[in-house]
Amino acid sequence: MKSQRIAIAGGQGKIGKHIVEGLLEIKQLYSLEIIVLSRSESPDVTYAGSSAPVIAVDYNDQASLQKALNQYKIDTIISTTSGFSPDPFISSQINLLQAALTVPTFRRFAPSEFTAAPSEQVADKVKLFQMKLPIIHSLRKAKQERPDSFEFSIINCGMFMNYLGYGNTKPEAHKAFGHLGAFPYIYDLSKHTADIPGDGEKQIRYTSADDVGKFVAAATQLDVWEEHFEMAGQVATMNEILRMCEDVCGKYPRLSVSYDITH
Repeated sequence: MKSQRIAIAGGQGKIGKHIVEGLLEIKQLYSLEIIVLSRSESPDVTYAGSSAPVIAVDYNDQASLQKALNQYKIDTIISTTSGFSPDPFISSQINLLQAALTVPTFRRFAPSEFTAAPSEQVADKVKLFQMKLPIIHSLRKAKQERPDSFEFSIINCGMFMNYLGYGNTKPEAHKAFGHLGAFPYIYDLSKHTADIPGDGEKQIRYTSADDVGKFVAAATQLDVWEEHFEMAGQVATMNEILRMCEDVCGKYPRLSVSYDITH
């Protein structure tokens, strides 16, 4: 049975908007019902000739979440909630999952992951990723309790390729960031600088935010969800990306490159 009623938590946010657009692109093809969960009221999201209502919910109130999920008979939840404060980030997803588990139609959950590497692999080195672990533990527990009626998937996309354009001085360069917004990631083309962790020879996955949206949308239609979904638009070392930057910017002045061998 394919997913037909999908809720995107945090769908008004950065990567959330790309995922909502990816789903709206296929909405009519698969006769999907899509809703966007938001902390505040907002007009419907319209894209590619389709639309999705924005439903205001209180992530601190499981009853509020349960009401919305029941009303739309949601079977799949994709969480893209974000934040730098652990407590609200953790509680919003836990409350969302607990509310969903009371909804008869619910069967799938994708937590807010969308990182370069699985959080469980890097949480001991990158403190920010530690707050992504509680929902994963809760999802595994739910899977143990409902092995035949519940699936979840942790989706990793590598680095967002969009950020490689940071510092581009062309008139419409901002469009390259999509809904993500500008972020100083490794390379600054305007300053001709590159701050590379390690020696720059490690293979890294890069995916554009648009492609992440399309991948997630396609994944909702799979008959079976694995615990991990991985994607890559391109695989390259940071030194290879550096050479691409030099090709785009010209070799003079050369990019000023620093390597942090502690990473």
